[in-house]
Amino acid sequence: MKNILKYLLLAVPLCAAAIAATTPRISGNLLKIVETSLDDRIKSLWPDNPFSVIRLTRGLYLDGYGAVFTVDVSPVLSTTSMMHPTVTKDEVVKAHKVRLERVAQLRTVMRSVVADAASSLEPVPADEQVTLVVYLTYHDWEDISGTPGQITFRGKKKALIDAKRAGAAALAQAVTVTEN
Repeated sequence: MKNILKYLLLAVPLCAAAIAATTPRISGNLLKIVETSLDDRIKSLWPDNPFSVIRLTRGLYLDGYGAVFTVDVSPVLSTTSMMHPTVTKDEVVKAHKVRLERVAQLRTVMRSVVADAASSLEPVPADEQVTLVVYLTYHDWEDISGTPGQITFRGKKKALIDAKRAGAAALAQAVTVTEN
């Protein structure tokens, strides 16, 4: 009985080590590098809107699924201030037009961004997902008709990397985009 107990006590750490060796380890530092890169790419989209990233990108790794990143973005800079506390109808119309244009830009650019993130996430297995969820915030006065509140970009890591090399058409096929 004591011999069996000794073998069991020896087997448990060995099994745990074997399981740990097969589970990818995504470091917090690696996630932080990708988060910062995503924030920088979004901030560079619209130089006239220094507040485009409302809540910095947050990333995590879900074992068996892949890497997930979320970011809150405001495509439109508020026109209100202490000296201009109300918004005119013309400003609302103009802001809506800008919002529509910028959401279209996000749809295009974020495909490439999620593929770049996949390339940076070496420890993530090739068959797992890389997902980016962009929450689109708005101001109380904005007309948000015809625009989503959330856009999700996702694809399998290997397919994203291969598509990035192949070009825009392949990337459009590799990235699944859903809007809510």
